[in-house]
Amino acid sequence: MLKSLNISHKGSTPAVKEVAAAVKKLPAIIKADTANVSIRHFNDAAIDKYRSDKDFNYHITKAGVSWWDRFWAWIWHLWQSFWSMVAEVFQKLFGSVRGGQNAVFVFKYVILGLAVVAVIYCVFKLLGIGFPHLLKKQPKSTPVPYAESAENIHEISFDAAIDEALANKNYRLAVRLLYLRSLKQLSDRGLINWKIGKTNTAYINELNNTTQREQFTMVTRQFEYVWYGDFPIDGQSYQRINNIFQEFKQSLS
Repeated sequence: MLKSLNISHKGSTPAVKEVAAAVKKLPAIIKADTANVSIRHFNDAAIDKYRSDKDFNYHITKAGVSWWDRFWAWIWHLWQSFWSMVAEVFQKLFGSVRGGQNAVFVFKYVILGLAVVAVIYCVFKLLGIGFPHLLKKQPKSTPVPYAESAENIHEISFDAAIDEALANKNYRLAVRLLYLRSLKQLSDRGLINWKIGKTNTAYINELNNTTQREQFTMVTRQFEYVWYGDFPIDGQSYQRINNIFQEFKQSLS
């Protein structure tokens, strides 16, 4: 206290000395803390709850490599090895690293493009959609005296309709009627399941007999060339096509 008041014994007055002596004689008083203390304990149940919660699990566990991961790692290794080999071949052919890299770049995208085309082709085949129908131009509009439906195909008088088309020299329509009559013949014998919207390829695939499938494929191609391909046809050409349809009809007997 004397030090904090910047008081020293040297040169002090008697009054100051008396104050200093009185301060030294004061007894030290220690006050006891009488406040109530509430002892708190950890909640073991809450700790166990948090311990079992996976969101509070900060231990990193390394997952093992599955056989599926190893399979794709192997595929990726083969893929990288293949392109490394191709790069070496092109580098030798072009005599430079840069030329080989450019050739590999082009070759890689050619391969990927062919793969995409192959996948699209398989999808179309599974759906029964023929590529010739997509690539050929639309046929000229020809008046058809009936609607294409499951009901009408069994109601058409094909002989009369074909004779009328031939009288009008509408040979394309006559070939169409020949083909629809062939579908009706197959449906009547239970060889195909006629449904609206089905493709010709789907009907071909339904035939189990190899000979019938080959002959029906032939008449289908004849019909598609004439109807969808806008193939020019005259009376003589129609007669040749009609003979093919008649042979197919006899094969069903």
